[in-house]
Amino acid sequence: MKKNNLTRIILSIISILMIVIGFMKSEGNVEILILGILGIISLVVLDTQATSMVGLSEDNPKVKTFKFLNIFTIAIIILCLVFASLSPNKQLSITEENKTLVIGLMSVFMMFFGNLSPKIPFNRYLGLRLPWTVRDEQTWKIAHRLVGYLSFPIAIIMFIMSFFFSGETVGSIGILSWIIIPGLYSFVFYYKKVKGLSQ
Repeated sequence: MKKNNLTRIILSIISILMIVIGFMKSEGNVEILILGILGIISLVVLDTQATSMVGLSEDNPKVKTFKFLNIFTIAIIILCLVFASLSPNKQLSITEENKTLVIGLMSVFMMFFGNLSPKIPFNRYLGLRLPWTVRDEQTWKIAHRLVGYLSFPIAIIMFIMSFFFSGETVGSIGILSWIIIPGLYSFVFYYKKVKGLSQ
């Protein structure tokens, strides 16, 4: 239990640092590098503590999914850091020149993550972590099943729309839709469930 509390403290400190650094403004690309490194550290901590975080045995397929998504996310962060360092303005941004590639990669990530999302075990660290999804396992399952269902249509629409509209607009609307729709639906489900239990 103490080990689990220490892990939570470490992850909380890293999260606060990431938020503070994310609001800093400067000319260089140092913030992106620091955020990437902090993200990787937190994911490595999650990977090493996966079994205690989700309360399942090491052999459980859900723990393997949890760990696999951690490694996959670390690879995405590294890819983003390399992309930012190779871009002419040394920033992680969507431009007219790279928008098809970036939106394409975002679409692939969404489809891949969405395919695995129903298999993510109930936890407070990886997945659609909203106040109501982390309080109730049934709400968690419904939210992540919906994330899975929406991933392919949203990713395909995003990729097609990137040929007609600004990459940042398409990317922002796509990601927000992917999060907001399951978030609202699961909130309504949770609210009705809690209301039904209190009567």
